Amino acid sequence: MNTKFKKLVRAISLVLCVAMLAACGNGGKEVAKEKDANTVTYWVSLSGNAMQTVTNLGETPFAKKLMEDLGVTIEYQHPAQGQAAEKFNLMVAMGNLPDIIEYAWNNAYPGGVAKALSSGIIQKLDLEKDAPNMAAYAKANPEIDRMLKTDDGDYFGFPFIRGDEYLLTSAGPIVRADWLKDLGLEEPETIDEWTEMLRAFKEKKNAKSPLSVSAANIEAFGLFVGAYGIADNLYVDNGVVKYGPAQDAYKGFLTQMNQWYSEGLLDADFASIDGATVRSNIINGVAGATAGSCGSGIGRWIAAATEEGYDLAGTKYPVLNKGDKAQFGHYSLPVTTTMAAITRDCKNKELCAKILDYGYGEKGQMLFNFGIEGESYNVVDGYPTYAEIITKNPDGLSMADALARYTVAYSEGAFVQDKRYMEQYAQLPQQKAALTNWMDTDMKDHVMPTVNLSEEERESIATAMESIKTYKNEMEAKFIMGVEPLDKFEEFQAELAKRGVEQYEKCYQAAYDRYMSR
Repeated sequence: MNTKFKKLVRAISLVLCVAMLAACGNGGKEVAKEKDANTVTYWVSLSGNAMQTVTNLGETPFAKKLMEDLGVTIEYQHPAQGQAAEKFNLMVAMGNLPDIIEYAWNNAYPGGVAKALSSGIIQKLDLEKDAPNMAAYAKANPEIDRMLKTDDGDYFGFPFIRGDEYLLTSAGPIVRADWLKDLGLEEPETIDEWTEMLRAFKEKKNAKSPLSVSAANIEAFGLFVGAYGIADNLYVDNGVVKYGPAQDAYKGFLTQMNQWYSEGLLDADFASIDGATVRSNIINGVAGATAGSCGSGIGRWIAAATEEGYDLAGTKYPVLNKGDKAQFGHYSLPVTTTMAAITRDCKNKELCAKILDYGYGEKGQMLFNFGIEGESYNVVDGYPTYAEIITKNPDGLSMADALARYTVAYSEGAFVQDKRYMEQYAQLPQQKAALTNWMDTDMKDHVMPTVNLSEEERESIATAMESIKTYKNEMEAKFIMGVEPLDKFEEFQAELAKRGVEQYEKCYQAAYDRYMSR
């Protein structure tokens, strides 16, 4: 019996003992009172931004307004930070579920959402009947509709939908714009121009780590691997699913990274440093280039810097040949894997569906994106404009933390995110320019959608997926640092094949084909 299972058994036993003792202490009578007919229990992780001011989402002006608008009481339940998976598994094992659970059902539930439906953990939705607002949105957006259902055509949850192309890209390469200006350099577009820039940062700006990235950051090497016509993971190439590191072109990427590492252009500690160190490096002049996002990257770093004239620019994703358009880059799917689902234990499906469907209608979208009119926003010339309580919070809250009190636009939830949120969140001209540069890719044509693997497919590659990922990460670092010579690349490919990369691609190809046939 492994350690995790022992802990789970002990936790369940403890809960059962407490319940039996409570019942005995009350003469065997039921202790819990009947839940009010208009009360709904809602299990969801509390965002880090919301945690800055509240311990429960129900304490926020946003949640209070939501309950007031719908005439309901929502009892929010939050797992401790970092313990969502553990608490979710325990909750399912105990069999006493809240009315609504917001979770990454397709990725995190064993067997995926199809299994959750077939085992009766969550309830199917009749979209027209249960969720008229979401049904109308899905009808008007067929590609979104494809993402909302299983391969069998079943609807099961209420997702976070990014409602505009403008919202699908929020991260990319970032460089010290003031250093470029001082050195008379243009923003780099090709790998060769990046090499020239990094050398200049090292030699003329005394940057200890000209390019500082963390291997743990999924965006880190994604900045450069795309220049070689592949992705760092699964991607789609003209309808064919491929695993990037298994392709011959991956050697070109590794060769370039090895060169930068050997020259001292790439952070010597890239394999072990964390995000906090990377942020410190780019803010304090240790580094001149990195990967980051629009808000928590460019916005926060510029605000935190103390050096006079400090400036950042979000550059285009690099290519090999001048004038080419980047094929790969950062791109978020319009529909996230996290969905709010109505569980089997919900006794009032109609009420839960009413609550969850609210964020897809006009009035609900305004609340979820902008908050309370006259308090967190005002309509100016037809445009919902955030008030100073958001943009210049009197209590010193950052914009993200202030938004967390009045909206969920900064995070996720059951609603359609509005483009006008990001237009105001990315206030700085540097942020707006960065978004324009980062969006200039064809990543939409290559991104792997959220597919539903069958139970058989999951079982056939369960071991392979983790084995391939672990081996790839280990060898990537060794090749870049020169611990393993690049002439062993073919051996690396052979080992990926031995570990089941072909079956991995085959299963996802089948799931992708089913997805495209929905």
